[in-house]
Amino acid sequence: MVGRPDVLVVGAGAAGVAAAVAAAGADTLLIEGSVRVGGLATVGLINLLLTMDDGAGHQVVGGLCQSFIDALVERGRAAHPPPDQWNSEDPVLVERWRRLGLIWGAPESVRYSVAFDPEAFIDVCLERLAAAGARLQLATWMAGVAMTEGRIEAVYVESKRGREVLCPGVVIDATGDADVAVTAGADHEAVSIPPHLWFRVGGVPTGSGQFAFETMDGGRWLVPWGPLGRRVDPLDPADMTAALMECRRAARQAFEAMKASSPGWSDAWLDDYAAILGITESRRLVGDYVLAKEDADRRFDDAVARTGHWTRRDVVFDIPYRSLTTPAAANLLVAGRCISTTRYVHQATKEIPAAMATGEAAGEAAAVAAAGGGDVRGVDVEVLRRRLAEAGAIV
Repeated sequence: MVGRPDVLVVGAGAAGVAAAVAAAGADTLLIEGSVRVGGLATVGLINLLLTMDDGAGHQVVGGLCQSFIDALVERGRAAHPPPDQWNSEDPVLVERWRRLGLIWGAPESVRYSVAFDPEAFIDVCLERLAAAGARLQLATWMAGVAMTEGRIEAVYVESKRGREVLCPGVVIDATGDADVAVTAGADHEAVSIPPHLWFRVGGVPTGSGQFAFETMDGGRWLVPWGPLGRRVDPLDPADMTAALMECRRAARQAFEAMKASSPGWSDAWLDDYAAILGITESRRLVGDYVLAKEDADRRFDDAVARTGHWTRRDVVFDIPYRSLTTPAAANLLVAGRCISTTRYVHQATKEIPAAMATGEAAGEAAAVAAAGGGDVRGVDVEVLRRRLAEAGAIV
């Protein structure tokens, strides 16, 4: 037995980092199976925050996500349209921001979306974790849980030290695949999808008509390759291994075709592939409330986050606290892309801004719950909403 943190966050993607930072004040431990933080936002090379607005010119995600953007912009490692351009359909502006990968959906308009440098994002993650006093432990996998009377009593972890046990007050599942929730016996849904494998190229002075996005570095472009022509089971390591090999071969072939078809790419080189497959959906919690398509533009008294939809305009989903909780475990919260929604709403809540917003909400809630005995469903939601709003979150 190696620790009794007040709050244990499992998974250091964007949602998990936000959760650990927001839990400041509680003794917080963040564990991650890989050796880098940020998940798809960094090692997955999905370097786009889609989107911070509602598609009608109004910001709907703030808080920690906004503070990360501010830090990245300050060091010249992020770019986004200014507020006076949001919702514009000016074709010149649309084309300008399309080159950064910030224009998706139809009808096309300028959104408050952000392109950023992944290494700078990692730096901000590490700085914010340190400032919050959260402890980070990499190369550590969640291997199971022990349940006692409807709560997680212990979490088993694996590393090169072998199997160890943590006994947390509150657990936040930010694994993306709902690993903790499912292991604890929570109801869930699972799907398989075709993966992507984004990659970056160097030595390209212009886009030359190719489907590629500008980055923060001149001459370097981001290619959103995919999807693979088959579905992949993200819970099967053998299938994931085969899919990674297939994706790399296909992405390399796509790059060679780009070079051959565009004179501006004749001296280009493939700089790097994403280190993980672009799997954006696998298991989703079926929690105390399942957020559905019919809930668009509906206000919830227990809303702890909001999000727009990256391919739909003038649509907002309030995310209720009940979409982060489950009757399976009294001291468990879920954050990020595996919260309790339908597949339709998941297309909005899986995005990095929404994931950071639910991570921030889970972190604040966990700190409150840990101080009061660990029952996350007993948290005073009005107090939680007030704390989030005071921190700059939009609830």
